[in-house]
Amino acid sequence: MKFETNLNKKDKITIAIVLFVAVVFALVWFLIRPTINNIATTGDKLIQAETTKTECRTKIINLSSAESVYSRCVSDLKESTTGFYEKMDSSEIDKMVTSYLLRNGLYPEMLDINMPTATVEESPYLYSPLAKKKPKTTPTPTPKPTGTAAAASGAAAASGAAATQSAMTESLITPYTQAVSSSTSTKNSGIECVELEIVMTGTPEACQALIDDLSKRESLRLTGFEWSACDKVEKVNEETGLVELVESDQVRLTVNVNLYMADFTDYEASVADAVDAATKEAEG
Repeated sequence: MKFETNLNKKDKITIAIVLFVAVVFALVWFLIRPTINNIATTGDKLIQAETTKTECRTKIINLSSAESVYSRCVSDLKESTTGFYEKMDSSEIDKMVTSYLLRNGLYPEMLDINMPTATVEESPYLYSPLAKKKPKTTPTPTPKPTGTAAAASGAAAASGAAATQSAMTESLITPYTQAVSSSTSTKNSGIECVELEIVMTGTPEACQALIDDLSKRESLRLTGFEWSACDKVEKVNEETGLVELVESDQVRLTVNVNLYMADFTDYEASVADAVDAATKEAEG
């Protein structure tokens, strides 16, 4: 059966054009548009990923710089507190001092222990070079900007990260070094001072040897001493058989000593745990 229509050639062309446009629109709407949207979404995700990567890299660089400075501080702290005693209570100090005197042939008569309530604040000797030292006022250098490390690739990225870390580490170490060199107070040192007054008796040679030994110890400071004669002792006169009071071959020595002690915390273990936790957080 033949299909007949009253449409002329112009109408047929118009209908054909409309159908063609509809087909093109359908292709664009259902095929090309989702692809364009996916490309745009993927682009946004890539930008977000690059931003996250940059943030993580910056955190790692900052963490590495802070770790270097912290390690430097811990090393300096350990070196500066090597000669001090570990923190003790009064009973431990009493036992240590008494044993020390007996080992040196001295008899302890009295021990007065004044325990600290805060960290020590010592002043240098008035005419020493340390007392005349003035704080430095050298300005802290500002690290040069290195741009976005994530934008680089391969060797360029590694070089930029290394340069950034070096600059940041230097910018942190410089003020720390200046603060250490210009410090004139021990208030924030964490060192505590125990004031001791010790009264003992013994031979003059043993007492002098003790003074010499105390003067050489880094963890102690001999602040004063006083000699005095011991009471006369009773002695039987072999010729007369009578008991007489004679001068003793012993002397009495009173010394005032500052004993310095510190709480030796394992800071290296603490920073290792903190670094691991921060690294996991940055990578996650």
